[in-house]
Order: sequence, then C-alpha cells, then structure tokens
Amino acid sequence: MRYILTIATCLAVSTATIGAEPKTFRTDHALVTYAGIDERHAEAIARTVEAARAAAGDFGFNMPETVEVTVTADRAGRVRLFTDGQDHYFLSIRTQQDLRKPSQTGMFHLYGLCHETGHLAMYRAIRDHGWMTPAAAEGWAHYIGSRFVDAVHARQGKKLWPDSYDYLADGTQRLNAQLAGKKPSPVVKGAALWKELAAIVGDKGVAPIFAAWGKAKIDPFDPGGALRKALLATNADKRLAEWWNKAEPLLVFKRPRSGFAARTAKPAELSGRPVEHAHDDGGQAGKKSIAGGGHAVKFQAPGDGWYLTAVRIHGSRYGYPRPPRESIRLWLCDKDFKVIAELAFPYSSFTRGPSKWVRLRLPTPTNVPPGFIVCVGFNPTATKGVFVSHDKAASGNSLTGLPGRGSRDFTRGDWMIRASLDQLRIADALKPPK
Repeated sequence: MRYILTIATCLAVSTATIGAEPKTFRTDHALVTYAGIDERHAEAIARTVEAARAAAGDFGFNMPETVEVTVTADRAGRVRLFTDGQDHYFLSIRTQQDLRKPSQTGMFHLYGLCHETGHLAMYRAIRDHGWMTPAAAEGWAHYIGSRFVDAVHARQGKKLWPDSYDYLADGTQRLNAQLAGKKPSPVVKGAALWKELAAIVGDKGVAPIFAAWGKAKIDPFDPGGALRKALLATNADKRLAEWWNKAEPLLVFKRPRSGFAARTAKPAELSGRPVEHAHDDGGQAGKKSIAGGGHAVKFQAPGDGWYLTAVRIHGSRYGYPRPPRESIRLWLCDKDFKVIAELAFPYSSFTRGPSKWVRLRLPTPTNVPPGFIVCVGFNPTATKGVFVSHDKAASGNSLTGLPGRGSRDFTRGDWMIRASLDQLRIADALKPPK
C-alpha cells in the first residue's frame, strides 16, 4: 500500500522553521504537512495515523476519508497534540528531538496519535458531548487508543518509529497493568468502564451506541435519562442497564441548576427602553478563543424586576468559510455560576474577517437576580471558533470557564461582552386600560 498522510497547513513559523517551505507526506487516507522535521518522522506519523484510522473503521466508526495532521516546530513553544474532532490533528514540538522514544523524552507520540484517533471516532458521532466528564472522554480515548496501538503494531510492525522502541508496551499491556493497580485514576476507571461496555456489546457494538447518543436530545441539567434510554434501545442485552447504573455517576456531568426562580416575559410586556451594561471601554486591545472553556462576565442589576433581553459580543469567527452546524451556547447564570437559563444561537451569527459587535437577542426575555453572570461558549478547535475581543484594563469582572466546571479570573482586560436589561411596562394611571 502506498501511504498518504496529510498534516494541515496551520503552521506556526518559528526560529526552527523560518523560511522553510512546508512539505507534505501522503498515504491513502492521511495527509501530513510538516516543517522542522525530516521525512522519516513525517512518514512514521502518517503510517501511524493511517493504521489507527483503519482500526477505527474496523470498530465500525465513521472516519474521515482523509485525516489531516499539522506538525509545527517552535523552539520557544511547547509540545502539544490535539484534534479538532472532525478530521485534523495538530502536533506542535520544539525541535525534532522531541520525537525521540518515550524513554528519552517522557512523551508518547505514537500512543498519542492513537489516543486522538479515539477522540475523533467519538466526537464525530457525538458532536454535543458537553455532558461528558473528563473520565468519560479521556477514559474512552485511553481505552480505545490503547487498542489502536496494538492494531498499529500488527499492521506496521515493531520498527515503525524512526527511534525504534517497543511501542506495543504502550497499548493494552500498559492499560491492563493500570487496571490492576490499587489506586487507578478517574481516567483509568473510565477506560475500565468502556472496556466493560465493549465486552458486553462487542467491538462493533459501541459505534451504534455513540450514534444513538449523538442523536438524543440531552437535558444538560439531567443528561442521564435520555442517555440511558438511547443506550438500552440499541441492544437488548440486560447487562446494559446494570452497566449504566455503575457508569453514569463517573461518566455523566450534570450542569448545576440555579435555585433562582426565573421568570420570562414577552417582548411586548417590557418597556422597550433597555439599558446596556458593560465593563469594557469599547477599545479592542486583543482577542482570544478558549479551548475547553468559555468567556464570562459578571454583572449587577440596578434592582429587582430586570430582564435580560440581549447580549452583545465583539468578535469574529475563524476557521473554514462555512460556519459549523453546531450552535453557540449562551448561559444566564447566578453569581455562583449556576445556570438559570441556557440558549442556543447559530454559529453563523458571527462572520469571518474584522471583529465587530454581534447582538444575540433572547427570544424570551428572562429576569435576572441582583448579581448574575453571562457566559458564552463556542466549543472551539483549531479549525473553528470565535475570537472574543477584550480591552486593555481588567476590572475584575471577566472570567474564563464554563458553568458548573469552574472559572478563573481573566486578567488581560475585560471581555467585550455586554448585557441589555429592561423592565416590565408600568401601567399609566392617567390612561385607563382598554
């Protein structure tokens, strides 16, 4: 077989690659675009991804026709590997020396490529995976990635990596040793649950479950009910119910719901004179996309009886020309970052190009407590997301994070996110009702 590996062209130019034209190495179902490494390493990456992709197909997962990998080298950067969840991997290194065997670097690149293939298989089937805990997502990638390492070894042999080593030891051999340990981590516990599920339904029985979960309508405050129903509908094996009872507490994240009693109003019931609240000064000093998190701002209502009617965000979309099919999430939260209301808006609300103000209007205005937080999440990757603008002076009201998953102060400035509040229309005593 002639191999074709694709590494996407999203290269960071560095002291190691200045002036270097990116090269490509291709296999049948992979394309690598690389700079800062030699062809031997590009070929090894390509062959690894090619074989891992084939293994995922053997498990019944719908994989992309071509997996694209981008390799960048930056002496001042850090070593990192991640996927966009659709068809791209991004590997950043400092120099080619970072690709040596794990005993020399402490980094497991071959296993890592198999691990990301596991994420790709899952995320293509379950696009909205906000209900997953790290034990669920990372546990799956660790379990199936370990299986893929074995499959890659069977297809490509023991001398696949230029700095040859016994990478088969990084597959199910290592996983089984971890499972036998006295104090397995949450990720290893998650891997154990996925291994148990595969033992019940068979290797090709997991993909239909993921597909069913991807189509299910999930309540973020209580995802378990819909997930359980979809799971049991895929297979009549009675062991699945027992498995789910054990798995749900570890794998499923329930978004905390606020105790604030929210009320909604029709736009016609409001005064029509909304007041916009802001902490930013209107001057863009920078912009940022936050993988695995969101942009949040704390606000204070002028008093009781105020309703959130719209949120304005200064930003611009990046990535492919066509906007993603998924939605932007906007959360109205109390001061403890617990959700009062969750809304979805189309990704196409933001356009590519220069940053500009985008108004997201609430279809049903919702009342707010005296102290509240507005958070927006774009689920960004390297190939899609929104850069949200910030000014240059931090007031202490801007955060990064997601409801229920923790937050941190954003100290580079204030997010350019504004909240419009309005009050109910007050009856005019001089004008009798009609």
